[in-house]
Formats: sequence, structure tokens, C-alpha cells
Amino acid sequence: MLVVVGSYNQDLVWRTPQFPKAGETRTGFFSQGPGGKGFNQAMAAHRLKCPTTFIAAIGDDVLGNNAQRLAASESLQCHWQICKNSATGNAAIWLDDSGQNQILVDLAANRLLTTEHIDLHSAQFSQARVALVQQEANTQASLRALELARENGTICILNPAPALALANNAELLCLADIITPNESELSVLLQSHGEAYSAQDIALLSGQQLHVLARKLHCATVIITLGARGILLSTFAEFHEISPPSVTVRDTTGAGDCFNGALASELANGANMLDACAFAVKASALKVETAGAALAMPSREQIRTRFGC
Repeated sequence: MLVVVGSYNQDLVWRTPQFPKAGETRTGFFSQGPGGKGFNQAMAAHRLKCPTTFIAAIGDDVLGNNAQRLAASESLQCHWQICKNSATGNAAIWLDDSGQNQILVDLAANRLLTTEHIDLHSAQFSQARVALVQQEANTQASLRALELARENGTICILNPAPALALANNAELLCLADIITPNESELSVLLQSHGEAYSAQDIALLSGQQLHVLARKLHCATVIITLGARGILLSTFAEFHEISPPSVTVRDTTGAGDCFNGALASELANGANMLDACAFAVKASALKVETAGAALAMPSREQIRTRFGC
């Protein structure tokens, strides 16, 4: 079983051939759908037939009601904290013709997720093999989730995103067995260890160089997600690079969430780390061929059909 503690956001998506420059107006196409790092990751695992529980906060509003109905229609077990005086989280997402995205999030109710709500559902952690958190929800609630997971011998995965929240979350990092930063998040993590690398610098480093930097983070397992390059898996003993299969990129939104959800799913199902990473890379590669976030997460059957695994 897997427990995901994190965010639910309504994604408001604008598609345009090219991102506007400062002061420039461009036309585009609008759509919306469910998202948020936590919900995306929970949906990714759930679509892979991993027993998954999602714990999050939403507003007492139309978007929050929609979230509850959607989760029920997908048969995803959720424990919602309903925040009477807050809106449900939402995200503005820009997509260009290459499938790249720019995202601005109002976390809203996600900031109000309480430790009391986590404790109310503490039994979930005693049954789980893996717990997965990100940094779009209240830090104290995420911290409590990892504490409960550790108390129960549950594998703790921290997806340290968004990057701007990293500097104040040393306690989360200390409790994690596995961290999964992308280039931007790794850049911020390394700053606290006296290493000045930009995300662009990190993208150009060799596997050996990335492994050396990953070891500075003092976490047993560091998985660096590198977009079209794939991932680097770094442990105390060794490192592995895993490249994605060739795909046609339509929408990169949620690709990292798909990787995290699939990784957690495979580990919860008893896979070893290297096999779990290899499968998660294929899952996230398939996701980018479909527009959307939570509802674009692929099933195990789709991954097997597409890549023969």
C-alpha cells in the first residue's frame, strides 16, 4: 500500500505556440482539469493498480466539490480536510508548441493541511509500505506524515518540489529515505552545501559528476530527474543512468509527478530500486504523449503495450 500526502490544485491551462515576452500579448487556447503534485502522483500510482490513499486539504467551494466527485469516480481513496475559509488550490499553466510548461500556483487550502488531520489518519501509515510527500502542502503536515511513516518502518520518499520551498525544509530531508529532485531543485539543495550550480549547469554534467554532487546531500538514495535525458539514480555504493524511450512530446505537465507516483507504486509492490526507476521512466515518457495532468496518467496496460514491458 502507498500513502500520498500532498496537494490538490485545479489546473488552468493556456496553450500558445510561443511563450509571451514581458509586456507582450499572445492568443492561445484555454482548458482546465485536476492537478496538484500530490493528486497527480496519487493518480499515477492508482492507475498502476497500486492500493493508494491520498491525504490533502481542499476548500469548501465548487472546485473542492469537483475534486471529491472526481476521486470517487476514479475509486481513489481520499481523506479530505475541508477548509471552510479557503479556496481550493489552483495553478496557471502555460504550454508552448514544444510541450514545455511554465507554472504559477496558488496553494490556497494546501497551506492549511494540519498535523491533526494527518494524525486522524495515522492508521494508514501503519499499513503502508511507502509514503510519498512533496512541498506543495503545509510543511508541518508533510513532516508529521514522514514521522509517522518512519515510526512504522515505511519507506519515505520526498519529492522536494517546488524548489523555492527547499531552504526551510531541512527536517523533511532528514526524514527521507529517497529524494527525487529535478535540476532546479537539486540546484537549490546544493546551495545549502556550498555548491553553486544552476539548473542549466546541472543539465550538462556527466553521470559521474552528478553522482558526486548527489552524495553531498547525505540521503541514502537520490534520484535526479533530468527531463528528456531520463534520470540518474545515486546510492552510497553506485550510480545508474536510465534514458527514456523515444516519444512524441505533447505536454510535459505532470511528467515528474508521473515518475514519482510510478516509482512509489513499484516500490510499494516490492520491486527493487533499479527496476522501479526503469519502469517509472517509461511511465513518465508515455505521459508526455498525452495532454493534461492527473487524468493523463497512463495505466500499466498502456505502458506494456507501448513499450513492451
